[in-house]
Amino acid sequence: MKCLRITSPANPHLKEVISILRRRPEGGERFFLIEGTHLVEMALDAGAGIKEVFFTGQFDAKEEGIKLLNRIADQDIRMAEVTDQILKKLADTETPQGIVALVKIQTKSLGDLALSSTPLLVVLDRIQDPGNLGTIIRTADAAGADAVLLLPPTCDPFKQKTIRSTAGSVFTIPVIQTDVDELGVFLLAAGIKLAVASSDAPNTLFETDLNIPLALVFGNEARGVSIAIRESAEIVLRVPVHGKAESLNVASAVAVCIYEAVRQRLATSRS
Repeated sequence: MKCLRITSPANPHLKEVISILRRRPEGGERFFLIEGTHLVEMALDAGAGIKEVFFTGQFDAKEEGIKLLNRIADQDIRMAEVTDQILKKLADTETPQGIVALVKIQTKSLGDLALSSTPLLVVLDRIQDPGNLGTIIRTADAAGADAVLLLPPTCDPFKQKTIRSTAGSVFTIPVIQTDVDELGVFLLAAGIKLAVASSDAPNTLFETDLNIPLALVFGNEARGVSIAIRESAEIVLRVPVHGKAESLNVASAVAVCIYEAVRQRLATSRS
């Protein structure tokens, strides 16, 4: 495949790419940018719909760079060699790793989910920090959860900071944006119980049966779970705090809860 070479920030094609990234079309195609060898490799492995790759001459001179670029070329993906200055214009970090890729957002719905026999869903209600969101997605993937569901106005899962925090898990676990009404209908039809994590719950997660089809909801960093979600929950639980800390960061709370659910499942399967 022919490789473009872009040396000017005023290049029309570069301006078009930047415009695509800034657009938020209603119902139209959306794209996001990923950076670095690891994320590009994971996107390729997942068949994530890479539209175009931008790389520097320095990256093309490295052994790992040559190997990755050959793999990209074999998949007939558009490629462009750019200057360091242009890559910095595209990338979100101060020291870019020499390669970025433009990826099409593949919108998924609750109906697309292939649930396990005992589903475990992580539901996020109005999470605002991209780093928290990315870490939660990564943790849910590591724990083997079925999906991460985002209720509005949770922050955009396709921001570069969020993508970096997922360490590539955004490509390996379903991340679905939904709303309260749609979620309620879906959980009822699938026989999945809604559980809310709240600091004022009477029972801890260790006292709660989590070895059931379960959707665990975690709320906004400052305000917690919304009243509407709390009132519709069938289970309310808390992470016990034994030290002097007031509470856990939401990403830490998610990790503790979903791994306790995993522990209970493993204990049951071994008994």
